[in-house]
Amino acid sequence: MIGNLYEGQNVRHKARAEWGVGKILKVDTCGTIRVLFKENMQLSIAKGANHLVRVNKNESLSKTHKNKGSEAKEL
Repeated sequence: MIGNLYEGQNVRHKARAEWGVGKILKVDTCGTIRVLFKENMQLSIAKGANHLVRVNKNESLSKTHKNKGSEAKEL
């Protein structure tokens, strides 16, 4: 097994950085992981542990703040 991912953890998809940080909603016994990404995009990812990486709380908050700051500058 690559890593243990649990409901409630913040994660990022390894190949889809544009999806941003998501929160795990459910982990099935077969390995499918349901994640809520930005803009209410919910995805079920088969063998999710192979495609997702954990994001610590501090990292996800700093990314959110950076994004909000850059959006404010663009407006």
